Amino acid sequence: MNRLLIKGGLVVTVDPEDRIFRNGSIYVEDNIIKEVGPGIEVGDKEGAEVIDASGKVVIPGFVSCHNHLYSSVVRSIPASGFDNVDYSFISWMERFWLPLLEDRVTQEQMYVGTLANMIEHIRSGMTTTTDTAEGSYTLPGALDFVDRAAMESGMRAVLSFETTGRISEDNARLGLEENVKFFKKAKERGGRVTGRFGVHTTFSCSTELLQEVRAMADEIGAGVMMHMADDRYHVYDTTRRFGLRPTAYLEEIGFLRPDLILFHCSYLDPWKDPAIFKKYDVKIAHNAESNAIFGFWPDMMPFITEGVTVGLGTDGQTHSMFEIMRTAQMIHRIKYENLEMLPDQQMLRMATIEGAKALQMEDEIGSLEVGKKADVVLLDDRATVPIFEINVANYIVGTCERVDVNTVVIDGQVVMKDGEFLMVDEKEVRAKTQAEATKLWEVNGWPTP
Repeated sequence: MNRLLIKGGLVVTVDPEDRIFRNGSIYVEDNIIKEVGPGIEVGDKEGAEVIDASGKVVIPGFVSCHNHLYSSVVRSIPASGFDNVDYSFISWMERFWLPLLEDRVTQEQMYVGTLANMIEHIRSGMTTTTDTAEGSYTLPGALDFVDRAAMESGMRAVLSFETTGRISEDNARLGLEENVKFFKKAKERGGRVTGRFGVHTTFSCSTELLQEVRAMADEIGAGVMMHMADDRYHVYDTTRRFGLRPTAYLEEIGFLRPDLILFHCSYLDPWKDPAIFKKYDVKIAHNAESNAIFGFWPDMMPFITEGVTVGLGTDGQTHSMFEIMRTAQMIHRIKYENLEMLPDQQMLRMATIEGAKALQMEDEIGSLEVGKKADVVLLDDRATVPIFEINVANYIVGTCERVDVNTVVIDGQVVMKDGEFLMVDEKEVRAKTQAEATKLWEVNGWPTP
């Protein structure tokens, strides 16, 4: 039995009572939290590895509900696709992203890109991530390469492949089979890496394909993840083809379930859609920073007010949950001119326990409670004022940066300590990612160093 004692920190549990313990301790056996509370009550544990958390803030690991993790090989590319073209998101996708990036990525690039992104996630305090793997020409076998990266990184991950009908019926079939095969493989293996069904969008999948995804997922007990109305084009397309907005369309075809996570949801009907989401307990992955980069302005308040579960995601574009929490908070405060909207404690919960709820994993992760998996992050306290119960949420959301992430425990295993990775060679991974990125640039005829 592996034993771990984290002692002497300001422990922010994010439990139902939002309890905070000064000089708190967390005792872990194997991968399960056995005790959490004041250090004087938890005490010392003979034979346990001890992590001194004095001078640190201890929080549950962040949960990212949407990613394309291979995309670390397509960041900061030497071509944007925006040049001399009147920009729209759908035209950029069709002219640039899909043919030059998504359709040309290789299995090896998916592996190294995913591994690099997971390292960046861990360095940002994320202990659980989801992935909707893109790359239709990497089938079959794409998820085996993504899974390899997840296993090596130490990350807790929920993996899927982005099934799409935009290429051919045969390719759509391969996407379905990829999701089924991996879900069964991960379930049989057990552990911190699990599977779901991934789907692209309503505009790239036929009604028949979406219904088949739903039926197959129901049959094997898999959750489903899909992009939803990040751009206005999604709304125009479903309305033009079916006479219904996307949410009403998905309801009509029987797609909505409590196990469904919809990414983005930037341009939904604020009057009708929140009630439909609540009715079916559909979850949202809010990607505030990624959406803002592309000029989208999502509004989550009608859904949050309705009681819909809203977690946060990186979308693969960025990897700092601190930035994402601040961006989500700011865009809503600006929109509504309300400085009290989305208070810091609520943002912290969206990055942790609400994300766990979105993945239907709230009984396992998302807070520091007895019986849950030990996913724990230690933040350095470099504040200019004393940090205690009253202002610690403000410190985490308003001040902390990824450089403050000192130590990360995932599934009871220390994967990063004092800023150093224990399971992978960060420099080696970065070098491999750069080499694979250069290969992709060369294929497209872009400038290389």
